Amino acid sequence: MKRLYYLALAWLSLLFINIPQAYSQNVPLTPITLSTTNDPRTPLYQQATQVLNVALAELGYELTVVTLPNKRSLSWANLGKVDGELFRVSDLDLASRPNLEQVEQAIAVVDQSVVGKDHIVVDGWPSMKDYTIAYERGTAFLDKNQARFKGVILVNDFHQAIELISMGRADITITSRATAARLLSVSPIMFADVKIHTPPLVEIKLHTYINKQLHPNLAKRLSHLLFKMKQNGRFEQLSQIE
Repeated sequence: MKRLYYLALAWLSLLFINIPQAYSQNVPLTPITLSTTNDPRTPLYQQATQVLNVALAELGYELTVVTLPNKRSLSWANLGKVDGELFRVSDLDLASRPNLEQVEQAIAVVDQSVVGKDHIVVDGWPSMKDYTIAYERGTAFLDKNQARFKGVILVNDFHQAIELISMGRADITITSRATAARLLSVSPIMFADVKIHTPPLVEIKLHTYINKQLHPNLAKRLSHLLFKMKQNGRFEQLSQIE
């Protein structure tokens, strides 16, 4: 009789231990939509979405990412038409976007490289004074540094910038090396006279931003989880792309 009692007790213990896991697997995830201006073909987009898909799922959310024009993406994130931004620079102006909260742990650290024809010389910001830059409107770190260039032309995307360089109407554009390499490879013959210059001009940190009115405390919870993922190696593992 005692043996049956202890067997029953052990079975009940296992049952209750497994209930939370089974329950969590059956609870539907809450949809969350983050916007971005980044092209889905770029390594940066793919790395960020791979990491955030897993991290947000662990916090009870199912991620959807939508690509929008630069200013609309920020505006919609602040207004709550979407739940936040996939990634933006660390010094994003939040005074004019009071509903956005930064996830303190960076989702990526990327170089920003100069893309242009062979004659371009890159030697820090001072070397930019002789060049006209074409870049995607709303790119915050370039908006703040417009005075460093001979001229500025705002465009809708990377390919428009490259076309202006090929036609001689602009000298350079600036983006991450990985993004430039991926997008230039799409049309290698058309842009054969355009290359990625070294060294990188600058390195920047990118952070996810969450609408705190829609999701109070989510930015802090996500930051804490990303920190743990960086410590145990999962962040680096999930950042690998083929």
